[in-house]
Amino acid sequence: MHGLSLVLRTVLTPGDEVIVPTPTFSFDGLIRESGATPTYVPSREGDGWALDPARLEAAVTPRSRAILLCNPNNPTGYLPDAATIAAVVDIAARHRLLVISDDSWQHFTFDGRSYQPVEAFADRWPHLVTITSLSKYYALASWRLGYVLAPPPIVDALERRLQWEAVCCGVVPQRAAVAALTGPRDWLDHALSTYQAKRDLVCDGIAASGLTEPVRPAAGAFLLVDCSRLGDSPADIDRTLLRHGIATIRGADMHAPDTHVRLTFGSDEQVLGELVDGLARACRAVAARP
Repeated sequence: MHGLSLVLRTVLTPGDEVIVPTPTFSFDGLIRESGATPTYVPSREGDGWALDPARLEAAVTPRSRAILLCNPNNPTGYLPDAATIAAVVDIAARHRLLVISDDSWQHFTFDGRSYQPVEAFADRWPHLVTITSLSKYYALASWRLGYVLAPPPIVDALERRLQWEAVCCGVVPQRAAVAALTGPRDWLDHALSTYQAKRDLVCDGIAASGLTEPVRPAAGAFLLVDCSRLGDSPADIDRTLLRHGIATIRGADMHAPDTHVRLTFGSDEQVLGELVDGLARACRAVAARP
């Protein structure tokens, strides 16, 4: 988050607009802190929450400065393919925009799919920035480390800004980060290999519970679930889920439909089993109401 905040405050100026496909992670405050305004471009659940380049380009105005992606997408688990990323870069080139991509979940991909970085298309348009984190795959969340890939002038400007905010990152976390990036990954890869089965356990459990079968995420550790059956408002849905031991993030907080919630599936299988059992109990309780 700090890396993305640094980038946005460095490359944006008051009055700029940032085009953001939604649903998406909580970027709103970061964009507004920079003095810019987000322009949200909704994706459709019926399309698998896929990014639509044509709708993205239609949102460009003379004040547009950047396109901000979340790749893979949090909260939907949508993973854009190479053709989609290339189309976004081409839009940026036509309108002279930056492409800024938060790729914190890049290692978590399923069903033989591959993560596609925007840098793969730097020959089409070089004004690309990627922010990523060691909190997810490398499990270094408590040390708050990440890194930014960007053209040299942006990196230089980021370094100058960081020096006034934090001087530098701690030496011990930096050494740990180097060890994580360059050392053996057997245990990490083993842990990662369990996530597809966890995804399937939760998605199958949701469908069996009586809720609408969700779009099965192609990446990440989260998904959006239509919980409209559980209440007439987001507050009703929250209360129903909490009564059955389930804490979520409202979809509306991530620019998704307010009938939806974000669930995560990174826990062990016992906890995930309790999650799907709780969803089934919630559905039965609602069905039993007079």
